[in-house]
Amino acid sequence: MYVYVYLFSFALGGILLLASILLGDKDGGGHDADGGADADADAETGGSQGIDHGVADAHGSVAGLFTAFLSLRFWMFFLAFFGLTGLALDGLDLVDSSVVALALSLGMGLLTGQVTVAVFRSLSASETSTAAGPGDYVGKSGRVLVSFGPGSLGKLRITLKGTTVDVLATSDDERPFATGDEAMVIQMNETTAVVARVPVSDHS
Repeated sequence: MYVYVYLFSFALGGILLLASILLGDKDGGGHDADGGADADADAETGGSQGIDHGVADAHGSVAGLFTAFLSLRFWMFFLAFFGLTGLALDGLDLVDSSVVALALSLGMGLLTGQVTVAVFRSLSASETSTAAGPGDYVGKSGRVLVSFGPGSLGKLRITLKGTTVDVLATSDDERPFATGDEAMVIQMNETTAVVARVPVSDHS
C-alpha cells in the first residue's frame, strides 16, 4: 500500500547521503542542530541563581531531541531507513498489516535519525575537548547561560576553535553574573572556567 512512499523515501535519503559523502558531509544542518543543539544546554536554562543544574541538563536533553529535527543529517538517515524498513516489511510482505509496517518504519526512521545526530554531536564535542587545552579557553569571552555568583556554578557559552562550547563557570566577583551577561575566562580549573567581567572599552 505504501510501497511507492517507501521507495521514494529510500531513494531520496540515499541520494542525500551519497551527496553528503561526496561533498565531504558538510551537513547543511551540522552546526544547525549543534548550534541549536548546543542550544540544548541553553534551551530554557535561563533561570535564577541557585538553579538546579540537573534539571537544566535534563531540559537540555529533551530540547536536543527536538532540535535534531532541524538537522539535514537527521532527515537523510530518517528517509533512508524509513524507506528501507518499509520496503523490507511491506514490500516483501514480512508483516500482515500495512499500518503496522508503516508504524515500524516510522519508528526505525526516527530512532536512526536521532541516534545518528546524537553520535555526531558527541564526536564533535569529544574532538573539541581533546583538541583544546586549558590555555585555549583563557581570554575567551562569551554569554552566561545559567546565572551564578561567588562560590556557585553557572554555565557560559563561548566559541572555541570555530565551535560553540558550553562550560561550567564560577567567579570571585562579588557581583553575581546574570543570564545574558558577558564574561571572560581568566583561568581554567580542570573543567570549570573562572571568569571576570569583560572590560568596557573607553571610546571617548
